[in-house]
Amino acid sequence: MTPPDAASREALQFWGYLFKEDNRGSDLLNRLLDGIANYVTAHFPPTPDCADITPAQLAAFYKAVGGDYDILFLKTQAPDLAFIYKNLGCLHSLQPAPESKGFDSPAIPALKPKGFVTWQTIQLLLGPDEHVPFLQNAVERFDIVDPGTKGVFPKLLPKEAFPDKPDEKMERWYQEVSERLRKEMEEGQEEQHQHEHAADQGRSNSPGPDRISSDLSEESMDDHAGAAEYFRDPLYRRGGTRPRVVRRYSRIP
Repeated sequence: MTPPDAASREALQFWGYLFKEDNRGSDLLNRLLDGIANYVTAHFPPTPDCADITPAQLAAFYKAVGGDYDILFLKTQAPDLAFIYKNLGCLHSLQPAPESKGFDSPAIPALKPKGFVTWQTIQLLLGPDEHVPFLQNAVERFDIVDPGTKGVFPKLLPKEAFPDKPDEKMERWYQEVSERLRKEMEEGQEEQHQHEHAADQGRSNSPGPDRISSDLSEESMDDHAGAAEYFRDPLYRRGGTRPRVVRRYSRIP
């Protein structure tokens, strides 16, 4: 293995290893991710009256650092994305849609800075080969301010500061969530079928206009289908739906 040069040694001395034994991020990693969250809210398609990170901002951020996660942040239904955040423990708010006139309930999930830290920490454990370069590109391209010292983080972020392979516990947890969602969806479909059968029986035995309606719509059979697909394949490595890693960065908004 080629010995690290002076700059790499200095960078590794600054960063150290950014994960604790219990898989929690170090204080320095948390500050880095918090700094990136602050940068995203300030520089990527800002949302008026919202200090949280919207799906559109996350999609733009990933493109700016060499990824393409539109399939997750722009093409996944808002309730599914909120469900994903909730199950990952990513603190978030619900924001009104950009075209809302104020009469609709907020539904767009937006990550709080703390939620962004949690999200990125999980992604780094789950797919370091893919997500570490995104952070390396972020600190290299942008002036990410350390919220603790108010100084700009070093531009060199060595890969040795991160895990070199996916965390087995994290992979196993994703599989468990995927299996739980699959069972819940199957149970929900069975419950819907039973409810519809009872409604059909009621209609056949009742004279006059049909006054029986089901509380379960056809859409309920697909509730959280997008979330289930995400947990089944969080890095989109199956089939042709995996997010692309772009060769050229998008321009900074």
